[in-house]
Amino acid sequence: MTSPAKPPIPGQEAAFRTHVQALGKSLVSQLFMVLRTIRIHERGNQSVLVATEHLKDTLNSVLGALGVVKLEFVDDQVYVSDQRLRIDGTSQENVRALAAQFAKCSLGGFTFTRSVTTKSLTELLVAFNDAADQESNAAAVMRDRLADMRDLAVELLIQRHIADDDVQPEINIDPRLFALQTYAKAVIAVKRFVDDVVSQGETRSGARLKLVRIVQDLVDIANGRTNLLLKLVTIRDCTDFQFNHAVNVCVLSIAMGRAIGLKRNELVDLGMAALMSDLGFAIMSTKPEVKDDSIDGALDAMHEMTLAATRVLLGKGTLNRSAMRRMIVAFQHHIHYDRVGGHPRVDPQHALHLFSRIVAVCDAYDALTSNRPWREAVSPDEALKIIYQGAGAKFDPALVRVFINLLGMYPIGTVVRLSNGEVGIVYHTTDDPTRFDRPFVRVLRQADGTPMLRTTIRDLTQQAAGQFKFSIVETLDQSAIGAGERATLMST
Repeated sequence: MTSPAKPPIPGQEAAFRTHVQALGKSLVSQLFMVLRTIRIHERGNQSVLVATEHLKDTLNSVLGALGVVKLEFVDDQVYVSDQRLRIDGTSQENVRALAAQFAKCSLGGFTFTRSVTTKSLTELLVAFNDAADQESNAAAVMRDRLADMRDLAVELLIQRHIADDDVQPEINIDPRLFALQTYAKAVIAVKRFVDDVVSQGETRSGARLKLVRIVQDLVDIANGRTNLLLKLVTIRDCTDFQFNHAVNVCVLSIAMGRAIGLKRNELVDLGMAALMSDLGFAIMSTKPEVKDDSIDGALDAMHEMTLAATRVLLGKGTLNRSAMRRMIVAFQHHIHYDRVGGHPRVDPQHALHLFSRIVAVCDAYDALTSNRPWREAVSPDEALKIIYQGAGAKFDPALVRVFINLLGMYPIGTVVRLSNGEVGIVYHTTDDPTRFDRPFVRVLRQADGTPMLRTTIRDLTQQAAGQFKFSIVETLDQSAIGAGERATLMST
């Protein structure tokens, strides 16, 4: 039996993932070729034997690298051991054809746990082709055939879809850990992006692509577990506010874009635009001078900074649709919805891009709920009240409603006191839109103030004798709990 693969040595993770990408693409291409060849020729034909031999060698190479090979098709995407393959246009049709064949069998793919022979692999794929031709019970036919293959260690994967609630992120680890790692990678990548531009005047090759891939991971988390994504914005680091703020606005914007039904590629563009919307201020080597202390003088300076930030985002890159969206959002997201206030000053007749209006709401919420050098953070529910008050003037009122429904009356991370005296933190919002004021609360302290030693979750929608068992009686300042207690959000 193939032993589990050793994890990549620190510093070699990128090279390891690139290696898996290359092997995975060969695996998919060769699988398509074998299945097509089997449909044309008899199983003993030389073309079938040669094609299967190549596939066998590749499959065993991937097994050697990973220990276990999980090949899975989820809609039009393909994963190898939970790492999404970056398939180019020329191979996408092959992926769709394979996904369609698995769908006929109500399957999602195969998991191989030990090396295969050409003979056993041929038997498996012949059976798979035969099962796909069945009009009904294809999955049962496949399982029956597989039970007779004693020398083949393979498991059948259940078919799933991107929209399913049980979809997991790319890496086969605990989803919470994956989310935390992705968030940390995003903060580090943003820092490096800014450092490159400040020190060299431009980014190193692949730096922007790395940001795109991290944003794609965040989109995948949103498609599977929006509440888990929203927990990430409770991570605060006063020393790196600018970078944490950039990632938080990205996370919130992705969640909001998904709530209004944007497609995956649009969510990636929105996430990138949100991530880079304020980076121009950090990138600029010289800041414009405020010539006087008047409000007009300050606004003029902010206008110059916004224009400079937009130019930096363009850089020397290609002016494609994604780049245009990033520049538009960087330029517009501080302009008020009514175009009367904010900066820079524009003609009131000019409409604001949807992405700019989304980022404006998310940017304001994260800024309000974060400690700044000149003021303390406000509570999440208070921040929502402030944004609600600005609907129609500062913010798009329709998007404000979407945002409040997404976060609930008490957003994740809000510290609350319950009707029984317990103190806890909102860690999950309900899926019932009529109960958006009744989230799930993790209890941190008992009514007498002593720590709650066991994990206790209060579902505020639960009732007894027609009455709600628990209710929120007040929200508390964020300083009412310690950093360790706040960290329990990501451990539940």
